[in-house]
Amino acid sequence: MVLGVDIGGSHISVAIIDENVPNQVQNIYTMKISNTSDSDLILDSWISAIELAIDNLGNQKLKGIGIAMPGPFDYEKGVFPGNGENKFQKLSNLNLKAHIIKKLNLQPSVSVRFYNDAACFGIGEAWVGELISFNKAIAITLGTGLGATFLEKGIPTIEGKGVPLYGELYHLPFGNDIADTNFSTVWFQKRYKEITNKEISGVKELIRFEKDNTVTSQIFKEFSENLAIFLAPWLQDFEAEAVVIGGNISNAWTFFIESLIQTLNKLNITIPIYKSTLRESAALIGAARLIDNDFFKEL
Repeated sequence: MVLGVDIGGSHISVAIIDENVPNQVQNIYTMKISNTSDSDLILDSWISAIELAIDNLGNQKLKGIGIAMPGPFDYEKGVFPGNGENKFQKLSNLNLKAHIIKKLNLQPSVSVRFYNDAACFGIGEAWVGELISFNKAIAITLGTGLGATFLEKGIPTIEGKGVPLYGELYHLPFGNDIADTNFSTVWFQKRYKEITNKEISGVKELIRFEKDNTVTSQIFKEFSENLAIFLAPWLQDFEAEAVVIGGNISNAWTFFIESLIQTLNKLNITIPIYKSTLRESAALIGAARLIDNDFFKEL
């Protein structure tokens, strides 16, 4: 058995996963913990969540722990950068890998591996999700930021034809800013205030209104059209065969998918666009796959 772990700015989720049937996530243990909390509290919470999952393995042997982590992060060494630019500034320079091994008293035979959280989402979708039957595809997460992974034969790729720098899209320019600002929760908050002079906490609040609400419809139409225009050249150059979309904004699927597809069609792109059915499990499943030695060598 392996553990798939997803660490975010406000939570940690740990899943027990059988590599032989990875799509059947057995248990998910989630703990809310802010990235601005005291360093000891953050680490203790993470260890507690992982420990809880290990305790529930029963007689089953733990093969390894795969961890999906937002960047910047030294994934090979398992160390937070020291420049204070990461989400977990109070953990700068900390060797998380060594900390986990020590606190959990793990044997050398138990692997602890890290990879980018958006990439893990894509790995999970390509392994057992919507992208399983496609050779070249792009996985996107829309939420507090824009995550993206370019996949070829289920492997994230960071270079080659049609692949942006580091295989990521968030940093690329769009409009008067970067993509991350235009295709995330902050854009919806900003646009809603521009139109109504009122504030919303996020997309969830926006879609509480009726679907025929003029302002809601306008905002989602702008969002979907801009997203299509931004993605189009990358979909074409990479020769993507499909796209899967996850993240919190995907919960508003019915509000933007029709306009997104229509705009892509106008740009001569007719590939299928899927909503993630694995949802938050995708990154956990992708993280768990890091423990497969043959797969890990391909990364």
